[in-house]
This record gives sequence, C-alpha cells and structure tokens, in this order.
Amino acid sequence: MFNNLIKNLEGYLHFDEDELAFLTADMEVRTVRKNEKVSRVGEVVNHVYYIDKGLIRFYHEIGGKEHTYKIFRENMWASDYAAFLTRSKSAMHIEALEDTVLIQLHYDEMQKGYERAKVFERFGRKMAESLFLTTVQRTLDIMVKSPETRYLELLEHDAEMIRRVPLKYIASMLGIEPESLSRIRKRTARLQTKA
Repeated sequence: MFNNLIKNLEGYLHFDEDELAFLTADMEVRTVRKNEKVSRVGEVVNHVYYIDKGLIRFYHEIGGKEHTYKIFRENMWASDYAAFLTRSKSAMHIEALEDTVLIQLHYDEMQKGYERAKVFERFGRKMAESLFLTTVQRTLDIMVKSPETRYLELLEHDAEMIRRVPLKYIASMLGIEPESLSRIRKRTARLQTKA
C-alpha cells in the first residue's frame, strides 16, 4: 500500500528503513468517494495528505459561487498547509473529484517525527517549501499571465488533469468562466492543427 508513498518520500530525501517504518506506522489510509468532502471550511486542519490514487479539489465559495483554488492528483502532497501549521480553521473545502485514496499524516505525528530525527524536520521543510512555491507560482501566474497562457501551460505540463477534471473546475482554477475556456480551447486547437 505504501510503495508509491515511499518512492515519493525518497524523491525528497534518503530515509533509512527504520525511519520509513516509523513514519508509515503513523500514517492512515483514507478512502474518499467521488464528490465526498475530505474537509470543510471552518474545520481545524489536522492532516497533510499524500494522494495515492485519485484527484482532490481545493475550493471556497463567495456569494454562492464556487472558486477552485487548486487541483491535486496522484503522487502529490496537499493540505491547507497554513491552517495545518497554525492549527487553525480552514478557509477551503477539500473535495474528491474521483474515488480517491489518501495517506494522511496527523499534525501530532509529524511533530513526533520532528523530535525523533533531523530527517523528518528536513522533510517537513521541503514539503512546506514545495507547497509555498506552488502557492506563489499560482499567484504570479494569475497576476502576469493571460488565461490562454495559463491554459496552454497546464495542457503542456498536465494534459492528463484536463482529461480527468470537469472543465468548469479547470476554468475556475484558471480564474475564468467556462465559456471563456471553451473559446480558448477552440482557438488553441485551431492553432495547433495549423502548426
């Protein structure tokens, strides 16, 4: 069950067998059905999640309209990390877009790991850096790149996500309306056929 997780962890740092055993012993497998909430706005964020299978969407609502912040898929770590670190309530809903298998690590167990060995502290730092960079990059992209450029970059780097995720969520994540995404897709498809 933990094979994908262990490969992912080894991509961050080298862990000894006993360190991996210690870490995975404290992790729980959680299965979430399609459209089921992993967590809701207003709940204290207790876990960071490794996505072993499936897709999850982070979103919030303003005036009754959903706004997708980010979509995460297999082999990614995800959490409302600021709320996780500060032990505060989430400003986001987390929802499964497919039947999803998560491997979750509780905040308290992460702290025990930090106390046990430096490798866990380094891993926590690398995870925090990765999630921070994702947040900064998304903010910069929305500020300086056109919706068409953001769509083309997503298509180039993660075409599989576009195939698996309803387009209304892709549009929302790009900060545009579904109709605008349809126009962008038609225009870019015509340009790609001419090339």
